[in-house]
Amino acid sequence: MTDFKISPAMVKALRRLAHGQKGLDEETYRAHVRAVGCESTLDLSRPQHAALLQRLVALPDSPKVRGNARRA
Repeated sequence: MTDFKISPAMVKALRRLAHGQKGLDEETYRAHVRAVGCESTLDLSRPQHAALLQRLVALPDSPKVRGNARRA
């Protein structure tokens, strides 16, 4: 076993991807975490992190809300 410890920045990036870009609610996000064999994002191993990231990236992006668009 390695000494991999997921960083707060990695957790934040996963959650931003899941909730912000993919539009997942908390329960759906937790289901994806459990699907890779973990109960908490903080306990992810390196292979579990990679598997979760792969699962999330494969999901379609949530539709953009018109009033929430960023200006260039």
